Amino acid sequence: MTPERRVARLLSRIPEDRIVRIERVPGASGAARWRAAIGDAGGVDCPAERWSAAFETMADALEGAWKAVRPPADHDRGA
Repeated sequence: MTPERRVARLLSRIPEDRIVRIERVPGASGAARWRAAIGDAGGVDCPAERWSAAFETMADALEGAWKAVRPPADHDRGA
């Protein structure tokens, strides 16, 4: 699956009333890395503790953030 399709697939699983933030951050070696956060339903922001670790790909960061906040019923579906 291409990175673009993977991101689109992940975004399609996140409810529309959630705030999604994705940002590029500098890595230790100078190469850019990605992190993401997903806020609560109806929220206006993403709390600082919701930010994922930094990953090499945007899709990995988004997946990490979604796994941390998704409802238990979605755990059986995979990411």
